[in-house]
Amino acid sequence: MTGGRDEATIDWVEAARVRCDPQALENLWAAVPEPMRLSCFAESSVPTEYAGAFCHDGTWRAGVDLSQLPEPMRREVAWCVFRIIELGGKIPTPGLSMLVRRLGEVIADRAGRAPASLLGLPVRDWCGQIQHAVHRRRGRLPAATTMNNIRCLLTRMMRLLVTASDTGPWWQRDRWNPVEDNQIPLREHEPMGRYSVRFDRIGTRWLRRGLQWHCKVGLETGSLSWSTVHRRIVAVGEFDGFLGGRGVEGPWLVDGAAGMRALMLEFLGHLRARPVTRGRRTGQRLSPASMQRLASDVEQFYLFMTDNKDAAAAALAEPGWRRLGPEHAGFYRRGELPGKPRPRLDGQVIDDDAMTRIMGGLDLLGAAVADGGFGDEQAMRITMLVALLGRRVSEICLLDRDPLLPLSPTAPASPGGPAADSDEPGLVAKLRYQQTKIDGGPDTIPVHAEVVAIIREQQQWAQRFLAEHGAPGRTPKYLFLAALMNRNGDRPYSGTVLRNLLTDLAVRLEVRDSAGALVDFNRTHRFRHTVATRLLNSGVPLHVLQRYLGHLTPTMSMTYAQTLQSTAEAEFLRFRKITADGRELEVDSRDLYDMLELDRRTDRILPNGYCLLPPRQVCGKGNACLTCDKFATDATFLPELQIQLVRTTQLITERRATFEARTGQPMGEDNIWLAGRHQERDALGRIILTLGHTRLADGTAGAIRGAGVEARTEAITGKEDNH
Repeated sequence: MTGGRDEATIDWVEAARVRCDPQALENLWAAVPEPMRLSCFAESSVPTEYAGAFCHDGTWRAGVDLSQLPEPMRREVAWCVFRIIELGGKIPTPGLSMLVRRLGEVIADRAGRAPASLLGLPVRDWCGQIQHAVHRRRGRLPAATTMNNIRCLLTRMMRLLVTASDTGPWWQRDRWNPVEDNQIPLREHEPMGRYSVRFDRIGTRWLRRGLQWHCKVGLETGSLSWSTVHRRIVAVGEFDGFLGGRGVEGPWLVDGAAGMRALMLEFLGHLRARPVTRGRRTGQRLSPASMQRLASDVEQFYLFMTDNKDAAAAALAEPGWRRLGPEHAGFYRRGELPGKPRPRLDGQVIDDDAMTRIMGGLDLLGAAVADGGFGDEQAMRITMLVALLGRRVSEICLLDRDPLLPLSPTAPASPGGPAADSDEPGLVAKLRYQQTKIDGGPDTIPVHAEVVAIIREQQQWAQRFLAEHGAPGRTPKYLFLAALMNRNGDRPYSGTVLRNLLTDLAVRLEVRDSAGALVDFNRTHRFRHTVATRLLNSGVPLHVLQRYLGHLTPTMSMTYAQTLQSTAEAEFLRFRKITADGRELEVDSRDLYDMLELDRRTDRILPNGYCLLPPRQVCGKGNACLTCDKFATDATFLPELQIQLVRTTQLITERRATFEARTGQPMGEDNIWLAGRHQERDALGRIILTLGHTRLADGTAGAIRGAGVEARTEAITGKEDNH
């Protein structure tokens, strides 16, 4: 910690210190194992299982003597040492020895007037007392570096103490640190789980407390993730700054729907005029996406508080929340917030030559710094897996220590072990990854021997890492490990660290594409676009790509659907249009253009096929797709079509039975609803039959268009004949 962050933490510790329960120390001391209840931490006294957590130097051999401290303070220091080890940290033995000696000098100088507990004085007061003690003994102040080390370690220990000794509700604390406070309910695999959040930046008390309660309920129910909590704090903090000086009296903000409407439109104007304060866009206006996120998060917060206003008023002892009304449940009308920008597809795919250069330069990430590299083997392997598999960075960083599964139930128990050294090009195992973005999405993909070899190599590196950090033989939780505070192996590699390294590597390699533009592969999602596009252009069906990418709907996968120029030319040279009766049909060049653009038109994708209506035309048939000559489908949709046929038949049977039970008469064939359902059922039958009989020259099932049209024609003709 340095500068402003250090001072802010000290301020928070001071505010939390007064809420600590003096009796809590007994419970903390009871949690320390008997072998670690030491008055001297030395090489000769610390048990072997904990010895690796201490920095081994001359101080370690001589020991850190706590006997000069009062008993309560001695226990506090011993508990802090154990807690740091428990969290996977390293004990800075020289710094701890220096701090203990200086505290002993302060206590000796104040003879009976010094506090018996570390929590007896604020951090700044302890530091001032230490400086006076050093000056009295040596006639000079301690060196700035020495004093900074003492202040950092003392702040860290007092932060641990106040977190553990605060007996109030955890959610009312102004800082939430999931690493140090296990009361915070997080998902098992949380990409941002190592980062704390600060509520003390929100100055308005009722707003801060309301947001804390909202986030607490969201985490407990699973409706909010930790990353969403981070984002919501930023948004409400921006709203708090906007409210300053406007005379807002309470949670209801202003009286009346008209006043509320005017206030929130003014907030939207505030966001439009707000400049970016850091990063490469400093000084520019907020992007539409940033504006949309900030305004939507504030709106979602107030929607939750409106729905739960009585519970909020009771939990927060703030009756003002009960004054929320319908005007607080939705601030903006349709179209007033900037829309989410359409995904930018152009320039996302990395061409073959650029990809070859990137993959060839990844060894720089793993090479030693002395040899001109970056000295991070893990970053090299993570990037290799991201580029080969098209996974998100978080999915690779959160891989289990052993993420490989047998390719099939009959495969060997150790998937990929022997096959990792083979030259076979086929799939050898399944990779299980953490699906943290899409609830319920698939979480396994098949992989080749090359991927298995990378994983085996990383497993060996992880064991060496833990052995070097004093934890030999320990089984880590993750495959890729954070380098700091991670003796337990339970903290994953940071995606932020990886992206920073890739940014530097991109500058070093200066890879350019075929058009001469720089390839910014530090935007790692480009690897995902590249893999997905190549799979599609290699003929992989959409539903298979959907499964591979871990998506729940085809629409999500179509975001990545781009037709490479070479693929478009090859495919449409051999393209054949097939009608419902299997005959080849001459295709107008404008129709070919429509089909070429289809993969960019997600609004033309249907659950059971595609709509080939030209982009400039508007559909006037409602939902009568099955009997439309613009409706096309293929064998990949056959399961959905068969299910739809069963459901339609069942619906007809149930409705006719209900009609007869209610009226005493059977439903007539001239019933408009029944005639429409008969058309749908007939169309489905024709489509399914045609799919079963239509084949291309190579024997594969082909696409068909308008197979259900005859069902519509015959139904209309039959109805006219009856009249």
